Amino acid sequence: MSSRVKESRSLAPLNSQFTTPKLKTLNSLISGRMIAAFALCLCASVPLCLYPKPAGAGVFNRTEMSEVSCAAVKMQLFYYYLAPEKDPKILNYAIKCGGVSSDIKMPKWLDAAVPEMVSKKVWRDPEEGDISEAALWQTPVSILYEYFELTRKTFPADAGGAEIQPALLVKEYADIRIRFQMSLDRLYRARTRDYSMGDSMNGRGRAMMAEFNLILKEMESIADAISSSNSKRYADAATATAVFAQDSFFMLFGEPRRYEQPKRESRGAQVLGLVLTGVGMLLMFLAVRVFFTINDKKTDALMGDYARKIVKWTDDFSRQFIAINVKYLVAVPAGIFTLIGLLTFNLFAFLFFCGAGVFVGLHTPGWVLNYMKVQRGKKIDGQLMDALILLSNCLRSGLDVVQGFEMVSKDLVPPISDEFALVIKNYQLGMTFEKALGVMEDRVESRMLSYMIRAIVLQRQMGGNLTRVFERIVIDIREESKLEEKTKAMTAQQKIQSIVVGIMPFIMVSVMFLFQPDTMIKFYGKPLGLTTMIVCIIWIAIGMKVVSSLGKIRV
Repeated sequence: MSSRVKESRSLAPLNSQFTTPKLKTLNSLISGRMIAAFALCLCASVPLCLYPKPAGAGVFNRTEMSEVSCAAVKMQLFYYYLAPEKDPKILNYAIKCGGVSSDIKMPKWLDAAVPEMVSKKVWRDPEEGDISEAALWQTPVSILYEYFELTRKTFPADAGGAEIQPALLVKEYADIRIRFQMSLDRLYRARTRDYSMGDSMNGRGRAMMAEFNLILKEMESIADAISSSNSKRYADAATATAVFAQDSFFMLFGEPRRYEQPKRESRGAQVLGLVLTGVGMLLMFLAVRVFFTINDKKTDALMGDYARKIVKWTDDFSRQFIAINVKYLVAVPAGIFTLIGLLTFNLFAFLFFCGAGVFVGLHTPGWVLNYMKVQRGKKIDGQLMDALILLSNCLRSGLDVVQGFEMVSKDLVPPISDEFALVIKNYQLGMTFEKALGVMEDRVESRMLSYMIRAIVLQRQMGGNLTRVFERIVIDIREESKLEEKTKAMTAQQKIQSIVVGIMPFIMVSVMFLFQPDTMIKFYGKPLGLTTMIVCIIWIAIGMKVVSSLGKIRV
C-alpha cells in the first residue's frame, strides 16, 4: 500500500489576483481501490429510486447555504494565514456573511507566530520527510474547504451550485471524511520532546482539535443521512459542520483559555478580615443590647413569659419523675448554633444560625418532654401486663384494688411502680381514688393503661367482676403486642426511607463543606443561599412526614 501523500485539489483563490497554491493531503494513506470499494458498498445500500431530491428542491434554505459558503471562505483565510508568504489583501479581507459585510483582520499574534510554526518540525513521514507545525494545521483546514465546496455543488443553480443529488457524491464524502480523520489523528499524535499540538496556536490547539472532533462526527452523520435518503438530516449535518468550522476560525481572534492559579490573600489581609469580622459581630451584639435596653417594658414582658414557661416545663418534667434544669435545654442549642454562625465568619450566615438557635432552643424542652413521655409510656405498656396479672391475683385472694396497687408499687420496678405508688400517695393524702387514677392517666401516654383505669372506675361506680376485666385486658395486650411487632416489621422499609430522605441531603452538604468550604460559605452566606437552604429544609421535612405517614398503621 503506498503511503505517498498525494496532492488534493487546490483551494480556490479568494479573488482573481491570488495565486492558487497546491496543498498536500493524506490521500495516499489509503489506496484508491479501498476508497472505491467503500463507496460502491455504500452506494449499493441506497437504491436509486430512494435518492433524495435535487438540492434545488429545497435541501438547504438560504440561511444554511450562507453558513456553508461563509465557512468555505473562512477556511480559505485560515489556510492562507498559516502560509509562509502572504498576500497583503488577506491581512484585511472584506467578507459578507448572512447579509452582513465585515472586514476580517489577521490576528497580530498569528502573524508573529507563523514563522516559528513553519520552522518547527513536529511530524516525520517516511516519504514526505519532516512536516512543520503550520503545514500540519493546513491539511485539515484544506480538507474542510474541499468539503464545503463539495457541499455547495448540491446548491441550486441560482445560488452558485450545480444541483447535484447528495447521493451521487457519496464517494467524495467518504474520501474527505477518511482523509480528515487521518489528518486529525496526525494532530493528536504529533509532538516533540517538550511540545505537543495541544499547546500550538498559543494554547488554542486543544480547543481547535475538540472542534475538529465534532466536525468529524457530523461528517459521519452525512453518510448516514445519504444512506437513509434523509435530506433534512443531510442539511442539518452540513450546516452544523459549517458552524463548528467557523467557531474554530474565530478561536484565532479570541484569547486562549488558560488555567490560572487563583490569587490568595496575604496572611495580613486574612488576619485583618478576621479582626474586622469579629469587631462587626461585637458591634452587632452591642446593638442588640442597646435595643433591649431601650425597650425595657417589652423586654420584661418577654422575660416574664420565658420564666413562666421555664416553671411549667420544670413541673412537667417533675411529673415524669425527671429532674432536669430546663435552662440548659434552651441555652445549649442556642449556644451551639451561635458558635457555628461565628465559625462561618459571614454576617448573613451568623444571623441565620442565631435565629435558628433561638428557635430550636425555645422548642427543645417541649420536644424532649414529648419524647420522654412517649418512651415512658412504652415502658409502662411493657410492664402493664405483669401489673394486671398481679392485680388480678390480689383480687382473687380477697384484697381490694387499693391494696393491689400497693402490691404493684412494692413488687414491680420503675417506672410503673412509681406511677402506682404516686396514686397510693395521692389517695392517702385525701384525693379520691378515681381522681388519683385520672391524674395518672393524664401523666402517662398509654392507651392500655387508660382502659384499665376506666374499667376500675366503672367497677367502683357500677360494680362487676373486675378480675375478668383484667384478664380480658391482658389478652388484648398480648394480641396487640403481636400485631404491633408484625406492623413494625412490615413498615421498617418506609421508616428507613424517611430517615434516608431526611439525612442524605445534609450529609452531602456537609461533604461539600469539607471539600470546598469557601465556595459553600460564599453561596450559603448570601440571601439567595439562605433562602434556598430554608426552602430545602421545609420540603425535606414534608417529604419525611409523607414517607413516614405511609408506614404508620394504628393498631
